[in-house]
Amino acid sequence: MNFLDELKSRGIINNITNEDKVKDFFEKKDKALYIGFDPTAISLQMGNYAMICLLRRFKENGFKTYAVLGGATGMIGDPSGKTSERNLLDKNTLEQNCANIKKQLEKFSGAEIFNNFDIYKDMNVLDFLRDIGKSINVNHILEKEIVKKRLEYGLSFTEFSYSIIQGYDFYYLYKNKNVSLQLGGSDQWANITAGTDYIRKQVGDKNTACGMTINLLVKSDGTKFGKSEKGAIYLDKRLTSPYAMYQMLINSADADLKNLYNYFSFKSLDEINKILEDHQKEPFKKLGQKILAEEIITTIHGKNDYLDALKISECIFKNEIEKLTIEELQQAFFSVPSYECDKKEISIVDLLVESKIVDSKRIARELIDGKSIYVNNKLIDNKEELIKKNDGYNKSFSLVRKGKKNYFLINWK
Repeated sequence: MNFLDELKSRGIINNITNEDKVKDFFEKKDKALYIGFDPTAISLQMGNYAMICLLRRFKENGFKTYAVLGGATGMIGDPSGKTSERNLLDKNTLEQNCANIKKQLEKFSGAEIFNNFDIYKDMNVLDFLRDIGKSINVNHILEKEIVKKRLEYGLSFTEFSYSIIQGYDFYYLYKNKNVSLQLGGSDQWANITAGTDYIRKQVGDKNTACGMTINLLVKSDGTKFGKSEKGAIYLDKRLTSPYAMYQMLINSADADLKNLYNYFSFKSLDEINKILEDHQKEPFKKLGQKILAEEIITTIHGKNDYLDALKISECIFKNEIEKLTIEELQQAFFSVPSYECDKKEISIVDLLVESKIVDSKRIARELIDGKSIYVNNKLIDNKEELIKKNDGYNKSFSLVRKGKKNYFLINWK
C-alpha cells in the first residue's frame, strides 16, 4: 500500500483540489508541502496535534515539510467557521504565542518552520493592493461558502482579506520554497483554493500546485475531539497536565477509538486492527484506550510523565491518594478550584463556606446530612467535625469532594 492509499485507508482525507496533481506529488516526491498554524493561543491543542502527526507522516515518507507559523494571518483572524469577528490579539500577545508555538512545532513536527510575517513585514499597503490585489477576483471570493455565511452577520475588510493573505502565502512558498501541496482541515478548503487560484493566475494552468483537506476529528457524540468539560486540551503541560490528557484519552468512547488511532498512532494499520480486535473481546479493560494514551503522552511529554499520569490515575481509582507526592497531587488536581487556609484546624461547615464550595452554612449542613461530603476520601457525617492541617496529605493539602465528581483542593499554609 502506497502512502496516499494509506491516508485514504485511515479515513483522514476529506477533499482534493486536483487528483492528478496530488498523485503526481506523491509519486515524484520532489516537491514540498506545508500546513499553517495560526498563533491564536499560547499553546497548540490536541486538534492541532492531528495536523502535526500528518506532517510527521509525510516527513517519514521522504517529503520535505514546512510548518507555517501565522505571524501575519494571526494578526487578522480566520473567519472560517465563525459567526462573529475574532478579537484581534495585541502585538505582545501574538509574539509570545508565536514563540511558544514555534518551540512546539520544532519539537513535534520535524518540519522546517517558516513565519509568514516575514513575507509581509517590508510590504506596504500600496504594494499589496497593486501587486497582489489586482489579481484577486472579488466575485470569486464572494462565492466561497465561508464568506457567504459571514456576510449574513457582517464581515470586516480585515477578515475578508484573510483568504487573500493565505492564498499569497501559498504562492510565495510555491515560488521560493518549492512547495506544491497545502494541507489543512476541511474548514480550510476556501483558503486553500484561494492559493491554487492565485498560483494559476500567476503561473498558468501547467502549475503543480494542489491542496488537500483533512476531515476534522469529531467524536461519535458530534463534539470536537480535544475538548473536555473544562476546555481545550493543550500540548503545554503548564496548561493541561499529562494526567488530564491521560484522563481525556482513557475516557474516550469505544466508538471513537478507530478514528483516534488512525489520526494519532504511528502503528501500522495491521497493528491497529489487532489492538482493536483484542479490545473488543474485553472492552471494559480499556486496552485500546490504554495503548493509545501511552503512545500519545509518551510522544508529547515523555515516558516519565506518562508513568506519573498512570500512577496518579491508579492511586485515585484505588482511593490511595496518600501514596501521591505533593507534585503528583498538584498535577492530579491541577484545574480544580483551590482554597488557601491559614488555620491549623477549621470546622467542616466553616471550611465549606469560606472556600466557597457551598454558598451557605445551611447548604453545608444539608450536604453533610446527605452523606455528600468527603475529606481525604473519608465520609464526613458529623457537622461539628474539625478538619486539621496535620491530617492533610504531607500536612500540605486536603482534598474535599462534594458528591461524586466535584473536587476541591485545600492548601494549608
